Amino acid sequence: MHEDMASGGARQPDVAVRGTSDLSRFADLAGVRLYRRNIFAVTGLPADAQGRAVRSHRQRLEARLAVEETWPGDADSPLVGGHRKDEVRIAFEEFQDPRRRLVDELLWRWGDTDFGCGCPAAVHEGHDEAVRFHALALEAEAGRVEAATDERDRLWSGAAVHWSELLERPEFRRHIAHRIRALDDPRLTEHSAYDFLDGLPRLIASPFTELADRPGVGPRLARVCAGWAEHAPFSELLPEVFEERVEAAIEKIHEGRLSARDKMNAQMYGDAVDIMREKVLPEFEGLEPFRAFIPEWRYEETAHAVAVALNNLAVALLEYHRLKPPSAEQRKTVVELAEKAYEIAPERDVAGIKANWDVIYEQFTRSGRRAVAKSSPRKKLGLGVYAFLVVMAGLIWGPAGAIVAALGLLVAFGYLSGM
Repeated sequence: MHEDMASGGARQPDVAVRGTSDLSRFADLAGVRLYRRNIFAVTGLPADAQGRAVRSHRQRLEARLAVEETWPGDADSPLVGGHRKDEVRIAFEEFQDPRRRLVDELLWRWGDTDFGCGCPAAVHEGHDEAVRFHALALEAEAGRVEAATDERDRLWSGAAVHWSELLERPEFRRHIAHRIRALDDPRLTEHSAYDFLDGLPRLIASPFTELADRPGVGPRLARVCAGWAEHAPFSELLPEVFEERVEAAIEKIHEGRLSARDKMNAQMYGDAVDIMREKVLPEFEGLEPFRAFIPEWRYEETAHAVAVALNNLAVALLEYHRLKPPSAEQRKTVVELAEKAYEIAPERDVAGIKANWDVIYEQFTRSGRRAVAKSSPRKKLGLGVYAFLVVMAGLIWGPAGAIVAALGLLVAFGYLSGM
């Protein structure tokens, strides 16, 4: 592989195409530098350049780069910045293999080149728009083009639309077949247009794998990829972009859940609550942007596990506080756990968790204190009734009797019971 394949040891996606390993150019180009390694972008040659034209242009560039640091490449390129001497040298070497140069040709603008292919003008125009949108989106992600988030989203969306439309057009396949014949090299004749066409969607989507590894990019990128996944050529490729991230998050969720369960069983309730709040819930909520790439059954199983863990912890605290009256903060914690369990629970768990929530809510929210005793409920005396009884006692027994009656009623109805 060439020295400029991927800087910093970035993870490169596997690329599978129908054909033999000599279509390795798909793997070499994969990643965020997809267009910056393109031989037509680097050399500035037209898409139909061959033979003597390539050699003559190379000689001119070598002379120029003997006295200059960089060369700007294609004059109408959407890429920003020039190309170094070593990059230009490598690009010219790729012209020696027609199988590799054809891949680059399909991934760079064609302009007004007359290939003699007989394509409708809309095919070539759509192709160049796909390249422009895609290249600009990658330049924006690299910080070489200034673009706000909504503008980046527009570029990504435009690239998805134009590429998917092109890849599904039969005229594009016929264009590739025509170029195989026009290049007229025995090394190409062992391949069909389908071999190249099959490899293009994965190559076009390959930058997402590398971008997804960058800090803070994942949730926004997931939204972008969800849009790409709506287009048939890319629908099966995008879930694997986030597979490792999703698996790691689910693993952390289950590790945290088991740790919280162990703390709960040891009656270390504060530690169990902290684990659920600080580890399990943030990881579970972090899955939301990636829902489009998680099988429904997998997400539901994870939601079930988290909801049950929250519910069980809330019930354990409910039982604990039957014997040890809770503080206001402890009441709040139990209610929050029950509410979160109900919010997360998949449909199959809703009824059971809702029943527990109702009991907890009744005991820990009414009048700001527990309203249900260990045995059976006791109703609180309404203020109107309480005042009426105190007044009647005063009329019958006088002021002293009224005071005694007031205190007795408070004790009888639980206001001074410590409940």
